[in-house]
Amino acid sequence: MKVREIYVYPVKSLGGIALPAAELDAQGIRYDRRFMLMTTKRSKTGALHKMQLSSFPECALFSQEFAGGDSQKKKGNSIKSKTKASGDVGDAVIVHYHPPESKPSSTSVDRAGAEKNRIIMSPVQHPPLRIPLNPSIRTLRSLDVNLHGSPARGYRMGDPYDAWFSACFGFDVVLVYIGDGRRKVLGETLKTGVKVRNRKREPNAATTTPTTPWTAFLSFVVSAWLSLLAVLGIRKKAPPEQDEPWLTFSDCAPFLVTSQSSLRSVRARMSEGVDVPMYKFRPNIVVDGDGEAEWAEDYWGELTVRPLSKMDPTASSVSEVPSLTASSSPSSRGSSPAELDGAEDGASGPVGAGSGPVRLVLTSNCTRCTSLNVDYKTGARAAGELGEVLGRLAKDRRVDRGNKYSPVFGRYAFLDPQGGDSGGEGDDKDEDIVRIAVGDEVAVTRRNAERTVWDWPDL
Repeated sequence: MKVREIYVYPVKSLGGIALPAAELDAQGIRYDRRFMLMTTKRSKTGALHKMQLSSFPECALFSQEFAGGDSQKKKGNSIKSKTKASGDVGDAVIVHYHPPESKPSSTSVDRAGAEKNRIIMSPVQHPPLRIPLNPSIRTLRSLDVNLHGSPARGYRMGDPYDAWFSACFGFDVVLVYIGDGRRKVLGETLKTGVKVRNRKREPNAATTTPTTPWTAFLSFVVSAWLSLLAVLGIRKKAPPEQDEPWLTFSDCAPFLVTSQSSLRSVRARMSEGVDVPMYKFRPNIVVDGDGEAEWAEDYWGELTVRPLSKMDPTASSVSEVPSLTASSSPSSRGSSPAELDGAEDGASGPVGAGSGPVRLVLTSNCTRCTSLNVDYKTGARAAGELGEVLGRLAKDRRVDRGNKYSPVFGRYAFLDPQGGDSGGEGDDKDEDIVRIAVGDEVAVTRRNAERTVWDWPDL
């Protein structure tokens, strides 16, 4: 198999950015879901809550691109927004709003006429918004965020950003940055594979002391003593993130892996000429599935990605992501989006040089919601068969007994900390970064005997 597509979503729930290559760390593709939109709309308590495509399909009307990316290549109503060959994405993400092509039809003739004559704001009245990828949290106001029952501290980006999104949506919206916030992974199934691999590092037989009852006892005494010191405050306890995986604003895992072979099965459920694009499933990493049966990923436990010495010239194609980009869309940082300050100097960081194999531990199924039925051109439920994707998938893909009412497409994954090689010297932070690219070879290096069972509480 090969990696065929890579996507990142700096602002959660908005349109994705297709990349030719990407840096990965334990929290996902670099800059993935660093920001999230929140609102009090439809809140029974008046509290801020997350905005996602399933509840706010208008999110589909926004596209994103990195400020440091190559010039956009347009094809019809689609856009490929890429990083440069070096992997540099710049220091900001630029968000575009694309007013819907048409309003949903009305049940009333009079109302239909009114809708026809309604003045819809043109793209010129919503200049692109520039969001720094690494804003300084020292100047931002913190707030508590709860995403799927996993709380974290977040930071409000401020009134100018809120005002821009509020004007586009037509109701109050808040832009939140994850900053140093960390969300716990709640499902035991989701993180078990990662924890097990962390604890099962391959020992060096030449340097490892044989385990005996006496050495085991000494190990227990030392562990108990250090724990006591931590309780007494004499020794600081190791931060939980060193022992447990944690998340930014990604739903339940840092990565979502999907297969093109299974997408063909989805498309086969539709009439001829009705195409279901991969971007509707909002993956991070798409493999072609060559040599694997449809839905074989249900049993994948681990994937190993091996970079090619030479990029396959036929492997650089990516799915078209609809965005209805305005003619005024910037193609470089010299353009004039609504730019707002706040980025820390030098925050964009170096490009990882990872050249060794990258292992992904696939821990759980991704169950699906009504976001599959959204039309990215209207910001509403799609008409016809494209508005029935979820229902058609549910006929035979409700295969996870932990979430038996929702169909499965794709697998959640974590980066195996033992499976990446930074490929060179550097500080600890850089050594944690690995790199993959479209065209890289992918192998299934572990298969499960049975499907995993979803167990994230109340989700």
